[in-house]
Amino acid sequence: MTALLFSGAASAATFQVYPYNGAKLLAGQKFDLRIEAEGVKGFKDAAVTLDGQVVSGLTRTTTKADSVEWTLRGQSLNTGTHELVVNFTDDNGPATKSVRWYATPPVTGKAKNVILFIGDGMGWNTVEAAQLIAHPYNPGSGLPTGKLEMMSGLSGMASITTSSFDSALADSANTASSIATGQKVLVNALNVYPDNTEDTLDNPRIETITEILRRTTGKSIGIVSDAFGTDATPAAFSAHTRRRGDYSAIADQYFQGGVKPDVLLIGGSRDFIPSTAPGSRRKDTTDWITGSQKLGYGFVSSRTELLAANSDKLFGLFNIDNIPSYLDRAQYKGEETVKNFPDMPYLWDSTRKAIETLDKNPNGFFLMVESGMIDKYEHPLDWQRGVWNVMELDRAVAYAKEYAKTHPDTLVLVTADHAHSISTYGGYDATQGPGKREAVGVYQDAGFPTYAQKDANGIPTPDSPRTYAVGFAALPDYCETYLGRKVFQDPTVSNGKTGAEAGYVPNPKVCAEGSVLRTGNLPPSANQGVHTADPVPLFAFGAGAENFFGTMDQTDIFFSISRALGVDATKNK
Repeated sequence: MTALLFSGAASAATFQVYPYNGAKLLAGQKFDLRIEAEGVKGFKDAAVTLDGQVVSGLTRTTTKADSVEWTLRGQSLNTGTHELVVNFTDDNGPATKSVRWYATPPVTGKAKNVILFIGDGMGWNTVEAAQLIAHPYNPGSGLPTGKLEMMSGLSGMASITTSSFDSALADSANTASSIATGQKVLVNALNVYPDNTEDTLDNPRIETITEILRRTTGKSIGIVSDAFGTDATPAAFSAHTRRRGDYSAIADQYFQGGVKPDVLLIGGSRDFIPSTAPGSRRKDTTDWITGSQKLGYGFVSSRTELLAANSDKLFGLFNIDNIPSYLDRAQYKGEETVKNFPDMPYLWDSTRKAIETLDKNPNGFFLMVESGMIDKYEHPLDWQRGVWNVMELDRAVAYAKEYAKTHPDTLVLVTADHAHSISTYGGYDATQGPGKREAVGVYQDAGFPTYAQKDANGIPTPDSPRTYAVGFAALPDYCETYLGRKVFQDPTVSNGKTGAEAGYVPNPKVCAEGSVLRTGNLPPSANQGVHTADPVPLFAFGAGAENFFGTMDQTDIFFSISRALGVDATKNK
């Protein structure tokens, strides 16, 4: 949190002002102004001006004995540079401080529709691992036999830098929020600035692209994810909270907030069913399956129901938790959750139905599609499940590109929220079994691994006599088998201790397969791989794709989408 020390007499007060100093917003984009004075001694008076004019309507509070705060919600700026000045007086004397903001002007855009794909954790190296497997090199030439859909026929491409408001490293909540709002946000926060209260739902808010479009246009909004329904990335396009774990509140905001998506097709149902229902984690009797239908949504809970649905508003929940990996659903079929939910849609099914439903609106639409499970398998170092989910995502991208061919006013974007430390470093002779370091081939000995066998969907199976050796740079102690496992197992488990002695050790079930014990480089308390500061890719197709090129910060995605759509946030619908 940036502390702005007020100049002047010997005032001990420190101030936080939000939006933060140097913030860039869209002209007309709504935000909550928040000013906090900490370390106050005998507060006397304060005056707040914006561009020389007194800011009226501020609500003053005292959260702590030595603090004073001012809040004004629902503000916006005209085009240009603006200066907010606070003149403050307490027993230590007067002090003055200013912050500056910039509001970008409305523009005319080419796009009527935007389809935004976010591969959670899908850094450059994750994409390349999927490319190597889906389109292997030709042994006769060393050239690739094809390209992933997300990498072919590009109209624009960029390398995206990621960071948080409070850290150089990022999580999914704040990075998705940066894409949604154009602001830097704290780790674990969704579309809010910090404040000094304990309530996680009262923080100053910043308007998202979906809220702006809902307020200023007649466009429809869609959100699709294979993660549980209130997870960070889908929530970032509908919710506001300081704590991404406010799951029940996030579920409520889908239907009571400023977005109210027309299509919501997501994984887990835990936060949408009453506390009396098995698997619920709510503490009340709210039932959004019933409630959504009262609001006019058609509800679906299986692939069969999804494909048959014909509703202008659609709500789908397909598991009690996350939708399992593509490998488990399409090939292994051994996970218990697959047996309990045998008819779950593929990501391309949900994407297609979402587009078909949103396309009914002549004013256009905004659709966010997340492949959230890439990240959830990279954390436990299960690279195969993560990479195969990239290939599932790629089929959804293929459908979106086909739609854009017949709807040339559509912008298709494929990017990630953050990266993981994955890297493909060699080939592996799988015929020697798991955990053989001598079976790893590098340089010319890596050869050309091939995955010749394909399933009914045209996606390779992992069974191959020669595979890739893939590893991670940020990891706990774990057992390396080099090969995937048909039943998912986390490579680390708790050591059973608490307090200062708590930690994690390699999972003996994984080690029993035959493996190499690897000493990690993360703190002993770490039980999984972590996100990295590496840049992530962005691939752009269609109308407005020229707005995405070179090296961009994640916040720039919001402004480039706004330019592509010609968003005018100064107007109301």
